[in-house]
Amino acid sequence: MNGEGSLAAAVESDLVAHVSRLYEPVGEVHREAGDVWFVTGDRSPYRNGILRARIPERHADQTVERLMAPFDEWDLAMMWWVFTPPEPLPVEVDRALRGRGFVLDADLPGMAVDLTAVQAPSAPEGGEVHRVIDEDMFRAWSHVVVRAFGDEDEDFEASLSARAFRAHGFGDDAPFRHFLYRLQGKWVGASTLSVGAGFAGLANIAVVPEHRRRGIGGVIAAAALLDGRQHGLRAGVLSAGELGLPLYERLGFREVSRHRTYVLRHTTQGRRVP
Repeated sequence: MNGEGSLAAAVESDLVAHVSRLYEPVGEVHREAGDVWFVTGDRSPYRNGILRARIPERHADQTVERLMAPFDEWDLAMMWWVFTPPEPLPVEVDRALRGRGFVLDADLPGMAVDLTAVQAPSAPEGGEVHRVIDEDMFRAWSHVVVRAFGDEDEDFEASLSARAFRAHGFGDDAPFRHFLYRLQGKWVGASTLSVGAGFAGLANIAVVPEHRRRGIGGVIAAAALLDGRQHGLRAGVLSAGELGLPLYERLGFREVSRHRTYVLRHTTQGRRVP
């Protein structure tokens, strides 16, 4: 893909496809006239929301009201994504969302890389990358992710995300491919490649604490991107958190857009959702 606008659109398409495909097996995903929204019924605002909304000029308030109606009816906390670009009215959308009680929860760079330029970093001696191909490997992948993100008290294997990944399976036709890094007989790194939108969407880059700062994150991330290139994809895309930004820049990613997440934690009855 050529041009900043095309790459920005690729970031949006991948992230929208990632979440909508992820939660289709465990919730409802609606696609209507360019708008994409999903509902799982979970009480977390990040498990229900607007992934893409096409806001007509001078009609931000009316569009926000219309798209929020089902969430108001079901009394659900929710999130709302805004990508700039392609969203042409970020100021009006921000005003309309804040007027309904949303707060800006994250403002992250949307990043892209030409996959032909990606090179595999040097790996620690004896390390190996493996693609997740069965349930046993997925359990190992889940364990690495939980340890890396500090959520060891959470039963990730029973979570909505894990259930959804399992429902999609681990075959070549699945919209997600997961990778593990083994070093000295132990699984110590993980990553996910999302391919549902036709791009190499990178997510879940994880390294267990005792093996960080050894280059494993770059190796497991590059392995996912190179798998996408091998399958004919041309662009790698992601939304980068602050901690991962240096790693992605070393792999050649550059900022092409902003990915903003607004969150509404209060329901229409005024209760705060846990």
